[in-house]
Amino acid sequence: MQKEYSMKQKEFITAKQEQREAEKFSWNDLMSGDFLTSSLVVKQLPFIFFIVCLMMLYIANQHKYKKTHKEFGAVKKEVAVLRFKSMELRAELMKYSRQSQVLERIESKNLGLELSSEPPLVLEENNE
Repeated sequence: MQKEYSMKQKEFITAKQEQREAEKFSWNDLMSGDFLTSSLVVKQLPFIFFIVCLMMLYIANQHKYKKTHKEFGAVKKEVAVLRFKSMELRAELMKYSRQSQVLERIESKNLGLELSSEPPLVLEENNE
């Protein structure tokens, strides 16, 4: 029982010991990496890993946003080009569907069709 208590006592560091370790911190410890094994850093490892994971998620999110934004710009340009093509084709269709253009094409192909001099008749259905 006494051994278990002494082992648990060795595992835990008192607040005074932590303060002494913090006061002993020097540039030499920083350069050699010895500060990573201090009890202050070891105690904070779960929090440090959590922060690192959040940073990785943030970076991944930024990359995804930039990729999506670039694709959106490309699609927007393509839509503008297609809109202009659509307007051009619509104007060309209007040109070819004019009565004068239709008559010219009929005459050039010698189809033997003539323009009617009488207006079209409207047929009505009797429901008696």
